[in-house]
Amino acid sequence: MHTTQTEFSEAYRKLTDEDVAALYADIDSLTEEARSALLAEARQRGMNEAQLQKMHAVEVRREAQFDRLESFRRKKLAWGRLPTSPTEWIFLAIIAISMILISELISRHH
Repeated sequence: MHTTQTEFSEAYRKLTDEDVAALYADIDSLTEEARSALLAEARQRGMNEAQLQKMHAVEVRREAQFDRLESFRRKKLAWGRLPTSPTEWIFLAIIAISMILISELISRHH
């Protein structure tokens, strides 16, 4: 079944701005209909190419931060224990709060 530009437009309309930016990063892999619908949706939202690229870069950084935290968590679990001392819990809390604050600052900047 061939998907029409209208069907792509309807699907893209439901996406978040971050999802539109992520799709834009892979625009060369999209069909002509999908590409046209994506660009039209971005224009409708007032998003230009520079904004889309910047949003995608921010999302990549966020994912990298999450991956680092997840890796840290896995290493802690691999040691066979969770943090037990107050210092370890405070350290983890500081990391979590920092990531939340950074994400909020980045999202407010857009």
